[in-house]
Amino acid sequence: MCTIVAELEKCIKSDDPLMGSIGTSMKMKFDKYWNKLEDMNKILLIAVVLDPRYKMLYLEYFFPKLQQDKTNGDVVSLMVGEVKSIFLKLFKEYAASDPEAAQASLDVTLPKSANAIADECEDSHAQNIQGFKKLRQEKDVVEIKDEVDKYLLEAAEDPANLKFDLLAWWKENAARVQYVVGSDVFAGEMPNCC
Repeated sequence: MCTIVAELEKCIKSDDPLMGSIGTSMKMKFDKYWNKLEDMNKILLIAVVLDPRYKMLYLEYFFPKLQQDKTNGDVVSLMVGEVKSIFLKLFKEYAASDPEAAQASLDVTLPKSANAIADECEDSHAQNIQGFKKLRQEKDVVEIKDEVDKYLLEAAEDPANLKFDLLAWWKENAARVQYVVGSDVFAGEMPNCC
């Protein structure tokens, strides 16, 4: 979404009046659905967290960029907390329905994978990814309280890897985190807990 916002801003600032007009019109439509962090679909945000390249830190990095009211930092903290709470409820719902899979995910560790690094380029997405990677390097690991924290705090995949296959990753790592959580979120099938 930040890439879309950045590209729309480029169009709006363009010297070409037609591009400026189109960019302004598109930005108004974008803002209609994505203007407030509080109104964003939480399940879409859970899908971002389930992507092993990004996880929760991605939301912490990009929410301030999307927030219209830059003076209210509390909204970002509240949204990150709300998304994590929903993710935890979701995990507990699935763990209760399949305790054996939940226990198996506690017992398995993930080997670090080699990631292909994309060439640096000057587009908005690459700039956003570089800024996110820098923030990720600055963060310290904190105490692991539950299986959700374990997933969120383990080493993330490289977000610049253009050959990353999200569905293949989840298939390969099904035993670590309740696979059905990821598969259902990506398929749009949600239990009543969310």
